[in-house]
Amino acid sequence: MFEETNSPTTDNSLWTLQGRQRPSPAQRLHNLTSSSSGSSTSSSGLPLPQNIFTNPAIQPSSVINLNHSTDVVIGPMTQYQGPVSIYYMDYMEAHAMQTAAGINSNNANGNGSANRSRDKSPSRRATRNTILLITLILLVLATGLVVLYVELNRPKPELPSNKAIYFGNNYDHHTFPNLGNGHLVVDRTQWGAAETTNGLTIPLKQPIPYVLITHIGVQSQPCENIYKCSIKMRTIQDSAIAEKGLPDIQSNFYVSQEGNIYVGRGWDWANTYANQTLAITFMGDYGRYKPSHKQLEGVQFLLAHAVANRNVEVDYKLVAQNQTKTTRSPGAYVYQEIRNWPHFYGCGMDGATACGIELGMRTESWDAKQ
Repeated sequence: MFEETNSPTTDNSLWTLQGRQRPSPAQRLHNLTSSSSGSSTSSSGLPLPQNIFTNPAIQPSSVINLNHSTDVVIGPMTQYQGPVSIYYMDYMEAHAMQTAAGINSNNANGNGSANRSRDKSPSRRATRNTILLITLILLVLATGLVVLYVELNRPKPELPSNKAIYFGNNYDHHTFPNLGNGHLVVDRTQWGAAETTNGLTIPLKQPIPYVLITHIGVQSQPCENIYKCSIKMRTIQDSAIAEKGLPDIQSNFYVSQEGNIYVGRGWDWANTYANQTLAITFMGDYGRYKPSHKQLEGVQFLLAHAVANRNVEVDYKLVAQNQTKTTRSPGAYVYQEIRNWPHFYGCGMDGATACGIELGMRTESWDAKQ
């Protein structure tokens, strides 16, 4: 490094880096002119290519022939007036600065790309979530359509006859048959009846002309579920066989407080009261307790089923047990209800003819104890 602190002269002349005074423009022009008009040999005696100057076909574009000239400047020139400080920097230091500048530039570009990626990431996430949501909705719809198609095309089982549905032994999945509106029919095997059908000898002829309504009585409480009512049915059967000497439970059907139907002797065998009647017993003492709405409805559903299947006459006669003999059965509360039913027959009361007289039945026919 070196430093020159020459002050400019009065004629504004410039100084070169070699320390010599720069020639004036007039002197530089004179040198160029004298060089062009001189011989075609350089100061060192080397020949110059004459064809550049003598052959007009060759147009010199960037060829400059300088001869006997000093302090020649080609291109832009920066002139400094005043003190000038020149610093020397070796190659390794310059290369290190250029490398650092390149790293900073790359970091700037990388940060810009990262920012652009961050700017685009929310929109990409939103697009991906939308696609996933649409795919999920389509899968749910497809699953629903498949389930609906399977259910609509599932073969429906053929229903057997009404008698088999309500009172047969071929129940689907071991469930109780249903008379409608939740009134179950509990068969003998389901409430645990003892097998005593060999002792029954009088078949029940159908269609049956009379329906006889009774109750258990003797301060019996109504039962309200299948478990308790099944125990009561077994107790009634045991009492009928062991204490009264009967071959089986007394009535054809029993109705619980919750409106379920329990099969006694069923449709095929005559009850213990009269062999031309269908005996239906309310399970409880209905001189003390009022029958429930479900219980009364269960009896009506059973009778409707019997008419539809020709188990009883279409114009059957409905009578209470106290119309056929001296007894409190079926209880005052039940009697008040059934006397308002359409098929109620007012025989054996208020001077009316005896019940069953048109069938040749006598008084003792209503107490057969069979």
